[in-house]
Amino acid sequence: MTTIYEFAVVEGQEWVLPVDDSYFEVFFSLDGTPLGSWEPPVMQRVSDGDPVYSDFPWLGEHVPLLRKPAVDALAASLAPYGELIPLRGEKVWLFNVTNVIDALDRERSEIVYFDDGDILAIERYAFDADKIGTAEVFKLPMRASPVFVNDMFVGRVRTAVLRTVSFKPRWTSDGSLRD
Repeated sequence: MTTIYEFAVVEGQEWVLPVDDSYFEVFFSLDGTPLGSWEPPVMQRVSDGDPVYSDFPWLGEHVPLLRKPAVDALAASLAPYGELIPLRGEKVWLFNVTNVIDALDRERSEIVYFDDGDILAIERYAFDADKIGTAEVFKLPMRASPVFVNDMFVGRVRTAVLRTVSFKPRWTSDGSLRD
């Protein structure tokens, strides 16, 4: 059985956000295209209260950010699925997922649509396991797709003993997962 997960935020986990709010749109629009000579934004740690340190500080499930321990532990495993890009300011790397797989099973997923047919939200995911194959990391071909990872990747994170990293199971190949 395979389980597909997305990154999840932990209560109290530190957040790292762009200093310039216009970069939120840039992060939402990452579509799997390599960034090439992109000028990375300046990032800052949000300091409300006393946030819990994370090797994957939170920006959103669609844009994983990594600190140096995570980069050191996972760079080789991540390389086939995207690019690690150092950001400015706070010492974090963006993992730009370039492995885009059209693996969403629309018939078995629970999807809320806009009137024009575009997807508003996906309440329950179902995937075509054959399309995913052995990919450890991927995203869907849709705006602000979460980054999805499989059991193998979650195991790599756990083995590396990275701090304050959480995953939410979204789908199992045997259909046993229910929200």
